Amino acid sequence: MKAVMKVDKNPGIKVMNTDKPKPGPRDVLVRIKSTAYCGSDLHLYKWDGQAEKWNSPLPRILGHEFCGDVVEVGGNVSSIKTGDKVAGETHIPCEQCIMCRTGRAHICENMKIFGVHVPDGSFAEFAVIPETIAFKLPSDTPYDIGALYEPCGVAMHAVQRAEPEPGDVAVVLGCGPIGIYVQQIMKAIGSDVIATDIKKFRIDHAKRVGAAREVIDASEGNTVEKVKNVIGQRGADIVFEAAGAGETVKQSLDMVAKAGKVVLFGASPDNPTLDTTTYIVYKEIDVRGLTGRYMFSTWDRVERFVSRGLVDLESVVTHKFPLDKAEEGFQLLLKGEASKVILNP
Repeated sequence: MKAVMKVDKNPGIKVMNTDKPKPGPRDVLVRIKSTAYCGSDLHLYKWDGQAEKWNSPLPRILGHEFCGDVVEVGGNVSSIKTGDKVAGETHIPCEQCIMCRTGRAHICENMKIFGVHVPDGSFAEFAVIPETIAFKLPSDTPYDIGALYEPCGVAMHAVQRAEPEPGDVAVVLGCGPIGIYVQQIMKAIGSDVIATDIKKFRIDHAKRVGAAREVIDASEGNTVEKVKNVIGQRGADIVFEAAGAGETVKQSLDMVAKAGKVVLFGASPDNPTLDTTTYIVYKEIDVRGLTGRYMFSTWDRVERFVSRGLVDLESVVTHKFPLDKAEEGFQLLLKGEASKVILNP
């Protein structure tokens, strides 16, 4: 089968033929119809410091956001059958640790990430996934929509962690795909939403989507002051840090109101030094972190919002390519000239 491979620690990928995978007793074989790029795929493409931390095995197939049809099931599989349309939860839990046994399988103590820690990924014609992480979709779900349940799930999880109240003012720092999904979800539940970013492409795209009342250019000037000039000097009830930068983490603590909530889910590589006494203790800020999605309550909530038209999953998609042109997708993302890119094997 054809696949997008990462073969060594040098920057780049190769599109090549490899063996079609075979499902084990508790696995399902999926014919991939749509698969989307994620920021983690860029780390692996560049093989930067984050990729080194993950200790991802090489050679490997990239990709983890996908949708496709089940074409074969292992002998011990009971909940999924051939012909089912599925998307995949990225987190592969051990099912035995204390987190798995107490309803927090998404932060399993022995977690493996599909597309990162296992050789198989979704940038291919076929992929094998454990039955545990297969989420069955309605049969009429378009494949491109199904592939976006996973990233939208991060946004939904962020909102779940924030526990918003009626009339909340929310600021979303970052207008990447997940940031835009947060904006849509918060608007759908009645919040006043403001967003920021430093990249013109993302700013313009977020404005076109239209979920935020105002999208602020944070590339110059005092971003906190710009935000407070829009929402008032008290600050925001909730700030979602979706950019994954040290500067935006600091901004989130500065622009949130006293007794407000900051939700962190952007992975900041520089781990900034923070004045926790001034900004967390004295302001009584509630800082909450999250990773991934609740398995599978978050997925069910995404499905409800999608089925009612409250979230437009395809609104973040700017480009689509066949597997042979995977390099073009990476280059667009590296140049900041794309939002969500989809491959259709």
